[in-house]
Amino acid sequence: MNKRPSSSNFYGQSKKFRVSTSSAQASAIEYGDTHKLDVSLVSNTPSDIEAALVYLKSKFPTQKFEGRLPPVLLVHQLYSIIKCKTSVDREINCLQAKGAVRIFKLGGEEAALVIISSDDLVNHIIQHCPRKPVINRFVKELIPKVQDVSIDKALLQGDLGFTQQEISDLVSAGLLTLRSAASFWFSFPNAGEFMRTYLKGRKSVLRTIRKCKFSEILQFELEQRKLEKSAKLGMLYHIHDIIGAELVKWYVLWGGLKIGNSGCHLLSIADPLITCIPC
Repeated sequence: MNKRPSSSNFYGQSKKFRVSTSSAQASAIEYGDTHKLDVSLVSNTPSDIEAALVYLKSKFPTQKFEGRLPPVLLVHQLYSIIKCKTSVDREINCLQAKGAVRIFKLGGEEAALVIISSDDLVNHIIQHCPRKPVINRFVKELIPKVQDVSIDKALLQGDLGFTQQEISDLVSAGLLTLRSAASFWFSFPNAGEFMRTYLKGRKSVLRTIRKCKFSEILQFELEQRKLEKSAKLGMLYHIHDIIGAELVKWYVLWGGLKIGNSGCHLLSIADPLITCIPC
């Protein structure tokens, strides 16, 4: 059985960001040394993982997918709310061990670790998978027993007793995807639609920032910008994405929170910044 990759080291970013708090909860993101882009994050952000998950789940636009997807969150989005990655990873592991959530690794070169509530996942499987005994076995036996993001074919056919036909049925249902000749990734129906939408949305937000003068923009202005129609996840969803994935940095301005580094122009409390880090 393959060990689940550590989400804290998943992105392998060498650039780190510093976070501190102040009475004015403003925030910003920086693109390089002097370029900044404005974006206030969330005031009164949750102080623990479960509250953070509830908050992020509320930002997932389920209605835009017309029931094709459950609320899908990115593990690294939690790093934009709770700055201690070790604490985040430990609590996520505890929630997964309790069966409250499920972690998946999606995508190829631009892969992401995503998290879904176990209840949401089961409901999604029931709604979108064929009514076959193997689907029930997957939900009742496989999900509780195997908490990794992948599973070996030998384990499926050996200890768990799935036949080749049953494995093929799970692949057809979107619950397994091929990792190698001897292993599979766990997945969920319409996971590909989520990844396509997510990557398009991220690129759209970063492109919007880079087109601004000095690659900077106030958060209020950024939130008013329209994303491409295919970018259904929304601006706040992607703000937490790009901060948590360390595509942006944040730091403290006088009287408020800012994203960037000390070379940036300082703005007033009312004008926090967001700016992209150049590739």
